[in-house]
Amino acid sequence: MPRIPIVGYADRFSLQPGETIEFKISSGSAEPYAARLVRVISGDPSPEGPGLIEQGIAADFATHYPSRFQPSHLGSYMQVTAAAPLEGLESFTFGATIGPTTPDRGQQGVIGRFDPKTGGGLALVIGPNGAAVLAGDGSGPMVLTATGKPLVAQRWYQVWASYDATTRSLRVVQQPLVARVDADDAGSAESASATAPSIPPGWPLIVAALGAGPVSSHYNGKIERPFVLKGVPGDEAILAVACGGTHGGLVAAWDFSRDVSGPNAPDVGPNGLNGALVNLPTRAVTGARWDGSAFDWTKKPEHYAAVHFHDDDLYDCGWETDFSFTVPNDFKSGVYAAKLKTSAGDEEMVPFFVTAPKGKPRARICVLIPTFTYTVYSNIARGNTTDSMRERMAEWGASPYSTDDHPQFGLSTYNYHSDGSGIGYSSRRRPIITMRSNVISYPEVRGSGCRHFPADSHLWYWLETKGHDFDVITDDELHAWGKDAIADYDLVITCSHPEYHTLGSLDALQDYVDSGGRFLYLGGNGFYWKVAVSAGWPDAVEIRRGEGGIRAWAADPGEYYNAFDGTYGGLWRRNGRAPQVLAGVGFSSQGDHDGGPYKRTPASYDPEVAWIFEGVEGDLIGDFGLAGGGAAGFELDRADTRLGTPLNAVVLATSSNHGDGFVLVPEDILTHHDTWPHQPVEDLIRADIVYFETANGGAVFSVGSITFCGALPINGGDNNVSAVVDNVVRRFLGN
Repeated sequence: MPRIPIVGYADRFSLQPGETIEFKISSGSAEPYAARLVRVISGDPSPEGPGLIEQGIAADFATHYPSRFQPSHLGSYMQVTAAAPLEGLESFTFGATIGPTTPDRGQQGVIGRFDPKTGGGLALVIGPNGAAVLAGDGSGPMVLTATGKPLVAQRWYQVWASYDATTRSLRVVQQPLVARVDADDAGSAESASATAPSIPPGWPLIVAALGAGPVSSHYNGKIERPFVLKGVPGDEAILAVACGGTHGGLVAAWDFSRDVSGPNAPDVGPNGLNGALVNLPTRAVTGARWDGSAFDWTKKPEHYAAVHFHDDDLYDCGWETDFSFTVPNDFKSGVYAAKLKTSAGDEEMVPFFVTAPKGKPRARICVLIPTFTYTVYSNIARGNTTDSMRERMAEWGASPYSTDDHPQFGLSTYNYHSDGSGIGYSSRRRPIITMRSNVISYPEVRGSGCRHFPADSHLWYWLETKGHDFDVITDDELHAWGKDAIADYDLVITCSHPEYHTLGSLDALQDYVDSGGRFLYLGGNGFYWKVAVSAGWPDAVEIRRGEGGIRAWAADPGEYYNAFDGTYGGLWRRNGRAPQVLAGVGFSSQGDHDGGPYKRTPASYDPEVAWIFEGVEGDLIGDFGLAGGGAAGFELDRADTRLGTPLNAVVLATSSNHGDGFVLVPEDILTHHDTWPHQPVEDLIRADIVYFETANGGAVFSVGSITFCGALPINGGDNNVSAVVDNVVRRFLGN
């Protein structure tokens, strides 16, 4: 696939003054590249807005660096480094219980010690001709002995391969766990081997792939209880080991039902040959014993003793560091980036966020950067890099790179694995080409078609233009520090789309509001999905797209609980915490990337809240904007007291008439003629602006629309949307 001329990532998204960030760069240029530091003020390339605005900042890393290409290797597997019990086996058996998902795709390693470069060693593999044993001594042709019985996708099999040194024979067996009349998929094969398989000394044992450094022939599907036996016992003895039994010749057997939240793969055999999972395969998935009696893997872990491997998993590119930056102690909190440029003019930027020191704000306003949402969407392939998209990129000078063309750094949790299963993990230890300034996401739409990082810069630009000094905090600090991350700020403001939250980050926001904090939710579809993080897989986020919700894919039955923390995943609404509880509004409708205006309600003229609209003429608010052409659009949130909107909340303005391109969220649909709130569908497709006061002098102002912030920069910030937000900010600050 085509390379991007220069691309990179950092070892972290955010840091405090005094901490260090490391940058890892891959450049295909023959000449050095230049690096410099900028503060990001505006990242939307649309000619209708302020354009790209960056402020150069002096930094000790600003110089030239040698170019070098650093590769990325997709595909997950398990590795056991060389150990004495694996060496010197004359007769031996490799086996596992498997549930393949692409058995007809080509040769895929299941378990073995095999060097594809020399052809030395032995491995159990699968392919279009069923299970097979691959063997060689490294000096001549390899031997491939297959059952000749194609495996059926999504069905469970016990498979094993052996070499008998006494008879110099290779044997492979595949046995379906459930015999069915619709497939002839049980069989075995045996062949003589002219020479004994010669396993290179020190060669690792690999599960779900072949080789090492890098591995190849990745397996797609589930694997449970891979094992190694000394000798070649009878089939009944091997089947007993596959089913969890023991044997005097057992060398190792790996139990994937243990240590589920991290990369460790415990060996329950006599030698303690623990394995390491590489590139974040999916855990807490139903195994061969799952019978529907438990949906929580922590209750019956033996029913979840499988790992789902994929040939396109990616956790850590493992690139070397090119340069680093230690943030000075007096550094201003904000949004920054390392800007890179080759001698040929190719450019890259690696964004990062500098917070104020913990507990020591340097501004009264805190902007919450939705880093969990950025991570979940990282490298989303939208399938819309059309000719019109390329024309807009070229005309605006926007980034020409999309994940549609460059999937080599892994995709997002809005995409599917190559085997058709949904992607449930996303990692930051890789280039994220979608999280950049100058990136557009939609062609042929009103406005710029930006999402996430460049769209959120509409807010950063507006605050800068209006003279509102601010610090930034990210979801990561909220999760790690709790309310302490924001407790000392007079006002917390969200960006356009704070959709994904952990229990820790959501609790922090709720605690802040309940204790008297003042909160501006300036986005839409916020606080919608529950995600998890794990110390075992730093910099990764997990999402289980369980029952309900507008979702890119559906989790399989029995796989609704997070592997990272063992809790029920899915919608926060399904977890008893609808977004209305925190923000007063919650996701109600999704549609085209298009927006329209709000209309003020009679309640907005009440003297208690009329100050919000001071200086605003007329009833229509935001019939303009860089995002979708209007302030109320794309994804819309409504107030609903039954879902948690406080009874004292005032609906100040609402949108309507969004057109046939908008649909009601599935969780509100009961039948073809009834909805959960028992209201007409068209009445529920709306965005509400709400205001309510909370205990201890706190207050919340929410707008319920992703496109809202896109209206702020219009006319240099001189517009009615800007006036409303400015009124609220100044009142909340006591100005």
